[in-house]
Amino acid sequence: MSTDQGGASRRFSGLGLAICFALALAACAVYFPVSRFDFIQIDDPKYIVDNHFLRDGFTGRGLNWAFTSFYPDNWFPLTRLSHMLDYALFGLDGPRHHDVNILIHALAAVMLYLFLARATRQRWPSAFIAAIFALHPLHVESVAWISERKDVLCAFFWFAALWAWVRYAEHPSIRRYSVALLFFACGLMSKPMIVTLPILLLAIDFWPLRRTFSQRLITEKLPFLALSIADGILTVLAQHAAGALHSLDAVPPFMPRLENALTTVVIYLRDTVWPAGLSNPYPWPVRESVGPAVAAGLAITLVSVIVLRLRRRFPYLATGWFWFLLTLLPVIGLIQAGPQARADRYMYVPMTGVLIMLAWGVGDLLRLVPRPLHPLAAIAAVTACAALARVTWIQQQYWQDSQVLFHHAVAEDEQNYLAWAYLGTSMDKDQQLPQMIECYRMASQLRPDISDLRTQLTVALLRAGRIPEAIEEFQTALRLRPRDPETRCLFGRLLIRLDRLPEAISQFSQAIAAHPEYPEAYNDLGAAYWRVPDKMDEAKAQFEKALALRPAYAHAHSNLGLVLLATPGGQAEAVRHFIQALALDPRDISANLGLSKALLQPPFSDPAAARAHLDAASRLEPDAERLRKYEMPQVD
Repeated sequence: MSTDQGGASRRFSGLGLAICFALALAACAVYFPVSRFDFIQIDDPKYIVDNHFLRDGFTGRGLNWAFTSFYPDNWFPLTRLSHMLDYALFGLDGPRHHDVNILIHALAAVMLYLFLARATRQRWPSAFIAAIFALHPLHVESVAWISERKDVLCAFFWFAALWAWVRYAEHPSIRRYSVALLFFACGLMSKPMIVTLPILLLAIDFWPLRRTFSQRLITEKLPFLALSIADGILTVLAQHAAGALHSLDAVPPFMPRLENALTTVVIYLRDTVWPAGLSNPYPWPVRESVGPAVAAGLAITLVSVIVLRLRRRFPYLATGWFWFLLTLLPVIGLIQAGPQARADRYMYVPMTGVLIMLAWGVGDLLRLVPRPLHPLAAIAAVTACAALARVTWIQQQYWQDSQVLFHHAVAEDEQNYLAWAYLGTSMDKDQQLPQMIECYRMASQLRPDISDLRTQLTVALLRAGRIPEAIEEFQTALRLRPRDPETRCLFGRLLIRLDRLPEAISQFSQAIAAHPEYPEAYNDLGAAYWRVPDKMDEAKAQFEKALALRPAYAHAHSNLGLVLLATPGGQAEAVRHFIQALALDPRDISANLGLSKALLQPPFSDPAAARAHLDAASRLEPDAERLRKYEMPQVD
């Protein structure tokens, strides 16, 4: 290389480094307010705050949970490990967890720039796309919600895998291929949305890499495809086990979901260009006409045909458009996970495809205008970034706590039944109980056909001691979904409180008849039988059935332990179940009390250990009167 060439190379590297630094700085600066926020009440408790597995840290048990568990509703061991590291470093200091989200988001923006700049050899369009990615308000949900660590982490590895693929395409080797495959595997272990990357690699091969199509281009994607299929199977199993993958009687059937998917594509495009009225969550729309869905489907088809016809002259249009559609496909709602119709976070990576079309399209348009006007494009780009940063600055303020977030959602749409329900969930159970009840009542009035909303209202009424109203709501919910085991079990638990044991047993039995694989029903039925004279054997049998269905069921272990403890010669087996319950849930009060009692008896006779477990139970429930109720089996 000549001296001049070497100087040019160094200047490019220096400018590239400056762009990376500016992108990271801009991302961190615009999200600075988030670093003062705490956890919110949706998902953060089950992922982090109340997740006792994080407290194990990087032990054998903790690592085993991270890689083998589906808790709470998916398989993403790398995301779990990142939360585990946060807990080890910061405990439950929410702002520091937010800082990590912001940092990973900034690194994802930098990695996106590095991938695009290397693949296209065009610095400024790549920098523009990465800047919009860093600053766009549609990404606030992914960055400002600690539970969406999986989004930012997956995106970083997604872009890293694409960058590594470009390096492999430049100079194929086993080492470079392995690096790309490793980054892809890390992305899958962060969030399964990356499963479409093998097909996306073919689009990248077409443009910007312009690789000649051959059999090799297909076969070299097969290991990626194999990982995608395996992860897809794990995802379906995990969400089905957790109940996040809703059955067709819990969400609209396929045709309404298809209609929603088509219109959602258009909404996402609109929000990318004009991000106004953003909130969380977005409820399923009331189905009035198929017209909008048909129009959206025709528009999507038309754009697809156009970009394919223009693929030789403007290849970036095809790559950008199919990047958008392909990466959106896993979360578009055809296979429904969760109650929402759409979510801003689902555009975290798909938006990049739209930005590719925009950036390189503007570049081609600039060739048609006089060169002195070209600086206007730079001014427009900077103005767009500044405007988006301003909207992002405002939008993130709604994430400071749960009530602000859902008050905003209700203000945006008073018919948003999901927002009303989540607002109720965010209320303080002691100080704001009347407001909580009104929020749940509003949600159930907006969608009286959804039994889960009535169940939430019923639980709040029970907490307020309004028993007749609670019973009426239970009966209404059961008329809506007579085969719903959760509602029947909740009703049965209320009947136990009212000492109406035969009716409670009937509710649990009907839940089992409708869903024989629902372990909570067996556990609750066992707890009801315990309270009936001479039904100890029946109680024991029900707890055993619950454990047969779910071996890692802490409450069933502690309940079975209590039964065995009351059975002559059952102390040793009872202790084993108490220990298993505490291994699964150290906060199980019944297990601590039962173990304390068992350790006082032969053959153990260990007063010190017994006292330690009694003290643990007392710390968890300081009220002595309320503590005594945990000496009998508990409903779930």
